[in-house]
Amino acid sequence: MITYAIIAADPAPAQPPAGGEQGTPPSNPYTLFIIMGLIFAVFYFLLIRPQRKKEQGRQRQREEMLSSLRKSDHVVTIGGIHGIVAAVSTDEVVIKVDEKNDVRLRVARDAISKVVGREGEEGGERKLGEKPEENR
Repeated sequence: MITYAIIAADPAPAQPPAGGEQGTPPSNPYTLFIIMGLIFAVFYFLLIRPQRKKEQGRQRQREEMLSSLRKSDHVVTIGGIHGIVAAVSTDEVVIKVDEKNDVRLRVARDAISKVVGREGEEGGERKLGEKPEENR
């Protein structure tokens, strides 16, 4: 009985005001959206935008390399086949892969991975976007 009297004598805890703690105004419901927008903006300018520019640059260099293909360029296909360009057309390239047996492959122009040199050169790899020397 004594225990019951002590519990009944305890006053009910005071209810905090509707705005949270005393003296603080209620929080803005749009704060979360503003923070998420700022995080997205940071990610866009630090990660997404530079990556897109770098990819566009690589694509432009690849297009320049493919447009500058000439007869007698040493090339490597995306499948790893090494050969010498025998003929170039708008959509495909004919490459010689074996001189003795006169083996030629017809591949799509987009299948050329890189140009590694010209006929008579010591394999000096040409950089993407670098124009071939025309005096040879």
